[in-house]
Amino acid sequence: MLHALSQLGRPGGSSAYFRLTTRPLEQDAAAVPTDPDLREARRREVLSGGYRLRTSKAQPVVTLVGVGAVMPDVIAAADVLDRSGYPTDIACLTSPDLVFRALQARQGLFDGDPAVLDELFPAERATPLATVIDGHPHTLSFLSAVRCRPIACLGVSDFGQSGDVDDLYRHFGVDVDTIVGAALDLTAGDLR
Repeated sequence: MLHALSQLGRPGGSSAYFRLTTRPLEQDAAAVPTDPDLREARRREVLSGGYRLRTSKAQPVVTLVGVGAVMPDVIAAADVLDRSGYPTDIACLTSPDLVFRALQARQGLFDGDPAVLDELFPAERATPLATVIDGHPHTLSFLSAVRCRPIACLGVSDFGQSGDVDDLYRHFGVDVDTIVGAALDLTAGDLR
């Protein structure tokens, strides 16, 4: 947040969009490294648009991608998939905009460094993607173009409902069960 604020109102700077949530999140889930060098590397990843939260020991069959407040559900879904024999990687996007700009840079449509794409989605671990955001599902649909893989985009496509977080996440299909189902649908063709 401080980095984004430092870019406002200055030549060559940029604007920032902050999306706040009232859902408390366990900060330990981010698995921030304690080693100073690794911690600095994570900081650079966060500022470039995202980081790999989990890399399965086995070759993954699916990658879950989440943004912000849905990360606890993404992590829980990955746990279910892993226990069920579906190795799963997790990517946490801190700025879908920066990742989109990196994709445009790789395509020659924008100046910038596309390196974050290889960090988030290494070619040797390319899998179908299930994306989860408590925003419009199309927001992350561009990620399919990173490695030309199938994608299932989960998110909120209409507005105005009220209720507690668990009920609303179930209603909109960004809950653990729906994430697991979307991931299994994507992997069905790969496992037959």
